[in-house]
Parts: sequence; structure tokens; C-alpha cells
Amino acid sequence: MIRPKLSRETFDRLSAPGSRIDWLRDWLLECVWSSERYNSMAAGEYLEQGEKEVNEIEEVIAAAAPRVYDELLGGVPERCDVQRFLNERRPCAVVVFDGLSLREVPLLLRLAEKSGLSLAEPIDFSFSAVPSGTVEFIEQRLGFGRTSPSALHERRALSDRGITAYYYDSVSRRFRLDDSAEALLLWSSFPDHSYSDSGARFKEHFEQMHVLLETAWKNTVQQIPAGRNILITSDHGYVYFGSGMSFSRSNAAMRPLTQYFGGERFKRTSEAGPPPEHPDLVELRDRDLAIIRGRAQTHPPGPQSSRLYKHGGLSIMEVLVPWVLLTSSGA
Repeated sequence: MIRPKLSRETFDRLSAPGSRIDWLRDWLLECVWSSERYNSMAAGEYLEQGEKEVNEIEEVIAAAAPRVYDELLGGVPERCDVQRFLNERRPCAVVVFDGLSLREVPLLLRLAEKSGLSLAEPIDFSFSAVPSGTVEFIEQRLGFGRTSPSALHERRALSDRGITAYYYDSVSRRFRLDDSAEALLLWSSFPDHSYSDSGARFKEHFEQMHVLLETAWKNTVQQIPAGRNILITSDHGYVYFGSGMSFSRSNAAMRPLTQYFGGERFKRTSEAGPPPEHPDLVELRDRDLAIIRGRAQTHPPGPQSSRLYKHGGLSIMEVLVPWVLLTSSGA
């Protein structure tokens, strides 16, 4: 697929009636974060080039086609509803890599091939919760109430639905999985916890993360008993704020958002108070939520200023998450 230019054609696609998500899916997965591009570039170049292109398109969306954000706030289509998958595609297993984004899809496909797994359906994406937090995802997308992933195995709601959950607090964690369970839910804390490491301030973190992802894959996906439908997905993505990968805004223009949000990308208005009026902010009163829209970047003082990976807002790379459906021999 040819990279779309910031032209009248691009604007027409983004402002056309009906859903724009299908076009975004094709562009993101077949062009920006494609295996072909991943294999032809150094890891850092792949990361930076892709994020710059997403930023360019999202600047157009924020300025001229904001209805696209309404689609990110809408319901999850049946084809990529993780709760529906757990209930209807049995025997099955769902592996959630916490914080994994669309940019890692080519690596997932490479690991699947090495593991002897094949695609059951074309790659797609699903949606995080809004805000794109882990607890919100468990509540909104899984329907298990507000709980942490480490406590999922204790929830009676899962066992009542024939689901057995496992939480992997490190890439080296491994469990003997229950082959008799109708549905398995494997939740890995990787790569989310790695974004708090000091190395996440540099683009090299993206390349180093891949080595650890392969270890996490071996201890989760490769341990799943044969004969199951296997879904690889995530609870949220991260937007990468390298140079030239955020909206063109002056410090003065961003100051109200920096003062209100600090280093975060959303606030509960019942706790933080009424938000300022700002074109890069959306207030969702029915959700008690003020949220940064798009790739607008605040500039808080202190250590948070050096964080390049952030989530919690309403942007393409935070909300759209991988949906990779695999089959093993015997499925």
C-alpha cells in the first residue's frame, strides 16, 4: 500500500460519511506497521518513521476530521470483542501483553511463525477502554469489574464462565496451564512495566524490548495446549513522543493542559475539578473524565518530562490495539 500523502484525497477519506476505521486499519497494518517495512528498516528507524506518519495523519484528524475520535469512543465491533471471543471461540486462549501496541504486530507474526502457529483470520485491531487504563479495560472490555490483572484468578466471575486466569509478573514467569479449562486468560505484565525503566527514554528501548518479548512469548503462548483458538491482544497501546512526533503546539498553548494534567493524559473531573477549555481536550461528563485528544504533549517539570511513552489519552496509538488470531495444530 502506498503511503497516503497529506492531500485532498487523504482529507476526503477522513471526512467521508460513515466509518473511517476500516481505512485507518488498512493504512496502519498494511503500510505503517507492516512486516515488509519492519523487515526493511532498522528498529529505531521503523519506530520513528511510523510514529511521525501517524502524527501527521492525526494532526489532520484533530484539525479537520474530529469525528474520527467519536469512533474511538464507540462500542467494540463484534469481530474484535475479546469478551465475545472468550465466550464463543472455545476451546480458546487469550494472551494479553499489557501495553503492547500496533507497532509490535510484525514481531508477533514472526514469533507465531517460529512457533508453528498460523493466522486464523487477517490481522486486525481492537479498542482499549477510554481512558486507556488496565483496570478500565478489565471493567469495560472483559466485564469482570474494576480489578487488577494480578487479582483476576481470584474472581468468581471468571470461574463461573469457565475461564481460568494466570498473571505473569515478569517475562520469566511460567505456569503449568490447565488443559481442561474451556478458556484460558494469560495476562503478561510485559511490556508495560518496561516503560518505567530509564532506558525507555531512548529509541533503543524499542529494539531491546523485542528480545524480552520473545522470552515472554515462550513462557505464555508456547505453553498453550494444542487444539485451541489463540488470540494475542493488548489492553492499551502507547504513544511515542520522540522529536517531531507530537502536535505542533507552543509551550504557551500547552500550558493550561500541563497545569491541569501534569504528566498524565486524563483526569477524573470529580477529583481534579472542571477542566480548562482547550481544543486538544475532551470532557466526557458521563464518564467523569477529562482527556487529552490526539498527540498533544504536555511538558511537566521533573522526571515525567523525559518519558517518551505515554498512554491514557484519546489517540490512535493508545486506543487501537493488536488483534492477532492464531491456530495451533489440531485446532
